[in-house]
Amino acid sequence: MRSFIAVAALAAFAYAAPEPIFGSSKNVARDDGSCMTSADADQVATNFQNLIASYSDALANASLTVGFQDYSDSVTSLIDAGCTGPQALGSVTFSSRANFEQGQGSQPAIPFERLNVWNGCDAVFLRWRTALTPEFVTGIIVLETTKAPAGSQYNWLINTVYSEFNSGNWLVDLGTFVPTNCAANTRRSLRA
Repeated sequence: MRSFIAVAALAAFAYAAPEPIFGSSKNVARDDGSCMTSADADQVATNFQNLIASYSDALANASLTVGFQDYSDSVTSLIDAGCTGPQALGSVTFSSRANFEQGQGSQPAIPFERLNVWNGCDAVFLRWRTALTPEFVTGIIVLETTKAPAGSQYNWLINTVYSEFNSGNWLVDLGTFVPTNCAANTRRSLRA
């Protein structure tokens, strides 16, 4: 009877175990080499950080898939200088590795500090901050990856990026937007 209760409890626990939050259910963290390690995740985060802080085509070709895509309404807001269009919010920001290379390759270096790095089986989550002035900018990036082909420089390639950050502060830093309503009595309160 005790063994039946133990087996029933184990079966109930297994049935109630949650699906993974990130990645596909086939990528549940396993110890069979099909999921990235913490060291792999750190390398993916480092690669992306270096693409932004000290861009090179060589690193882009070694660390991004050919079908790479980047989604960021924050970047789109910067491209559009805070205005509506020409690039629509909610659309892909960079539709391929070549498109990213063209866009990022023409930008000045943007050094940033990595605040946190977390990972799932095939995704890396990066929280970061720049030291831009007069306002620092903090953001979060989700990097979906794919296992690299044998012989590649890195174990995991970045396939899709989802990135958001405080683009309002960045527009202030660029001088595109100059706040004029910063008096305490005119600011909108979001506190409940």
